[in-house]
Amino acid sequence: MKTIKKTALIISITAMTALSTQALAATSATSQTFGIVDMNRVLQTTDAAKSIFKQMDAKRKSYQAEIAREEDKIRSSEESLEKQKDTLSKGAFEAKQKAIEEKVIDGQKMVQNRRQVLDQAFGSAMNGLRHSAAQIVAHIAKDKHYSAVFTDDAVMMSTPDLDMTDEVIKQMNEKVKDVRVDWKKASESVAASAGAGK
Repeated sequence: MKTIKKTALIISITAMTALSTQALAATSATSQTFGIVDMNRVLQTTDAAKSIFKQMDAKRKSYQAEIAREEDKIRSSEESLEKQKDTLSKGAFEAKQKAIEEKVIDGQKMVQNRRQVLDQAFGSAMNGLRHSAAQIVAHIAKDKHYSAVFTDDAVMMSTPDLDMTDEVIKQMNEKVKDVRVDWKKASESVAASAGAGK
């Protein structure tokens, strides 16, 4: 009788083990329900990202040239005033000196304004790029039946097959050729902030 019970117990354990193994195999087959994206690579290497960087570089160079012209004007005014120092009255000299100092202050404000416009425009353009990337990630996740997508910096370790970055970049390059930097909107936003701060 004990032998029969022991045999029945062994059969039950074996059956349970087999069922557990089958369940584990089934779970493993369906456990790949998430993907991983290197968003930094998406936001740096896609064609749209490169177009933003190119526009930013062109505008930065334009601003630098503008600032250099203003600095040259101030330097020229200072040199001219220095030459007139002995021929001008004290009052006239001080008036011209004050005018130059005001130009220096205006120049500093212009530099600050241009920097803020660059920052505002870049931030807005990159937000637009992130939004486009998020839409494409969502589309790929839906097609692959992923229940979640993580950024690579939120995952300690993973297998390469979970990485969907290349696919995201490929679809971004196909669907989002470039993102236009809205300089007008950035300038208006900076001007509005400056006005509110007064």
